[in-house]
Amino acid sequence: MRFRFIAPIAAVLTIACTETNTITGRDQFLMIPASQDAALGLEAMNEVKQSVKLVKGKPAERVARIGKRIAALSDRPDMQWEFVVIDEDVLNAWALPGGKVAVYKKMLDMMESDDQLAAVLGHEISHAVLRHGAESLSRAQAQNMAIAGLGLAVGTYTKSGETAQLAATLANVAAQGFVALPHSRSMELEADDIGTRYMARAGYDPRAAVTLWQKMQKMKEGSGGQPQWLSTHPTDQQRIDRLSAKMADYLAEYQRAKKS
Repeated sequence: MRFRFIAPIAAVLTIACTETNTITGRDQFLMIPASQDAALGLEAMNEVKQSVKLVKGKPAERVARIGKRIAALSDRPDMQWEFVVIDEDVLNAWALPGGKVAVYKKMLDMMESDDQLAAVLGHEISHAVLRHGAESLSRAQAQNMAIAGLGLAVGTYTKSGETAQLAATLANVAAQGFVALPHSRSMELEADDIGTRYMARAGYDPRAAVTLWQKMQKMKEGSGGQPQWLSTHPTDQQRIDRLSAKMADYLAEYQRAKKS
């Protein structure tokens, strides 16, 4: 009998927490109100600062200069934007809710121009503006609630703890393979698109976004890697193709910025 209540509860929860993003037009599942983004991001950034070494001086100033220029022309210039460089040999960058952005030293070092760095920062700024962090956290919370409910229902129905655990495990695998990971890939492509628009709007050449992913692709050649269906990110070629297909729009934005 408990099975009957899981689907209706899940449906009500999904409807109640679904919002349409005014920038992309896509419906987002958000259990976290926007008013909490700044507090969540600030708390997480403070924890990061206590656990890692930050790069100071001109490299950090360069990232902050470019990042703030792009953020000021994004759809959320009012966020409490902060840009830091983490002194670690990691090829990565990330954004926290509320506008906290970090670039690792290795990623910064491989940027040959401000335009390429703008492509990285525009991408991360878009994640924050589009609330992808809050969306991912919301989906994880809902997934955990659903898996816990399934385990309880199966355990009650079968009177078997082992069967309940197996059901929860399989549900988790399915959720990761067919919900969480594909959705993460869609958010990455979304951030590529909006981020490239932002960098072009700020006067940075959007063609550098394609160059960036071509460089990333070349670095990975011959290194193997996990299958695409297990990756939280699109392939570099997917990103290159999608960006190239929209380049005329990005360049038009770039030309308008140069004339203004």
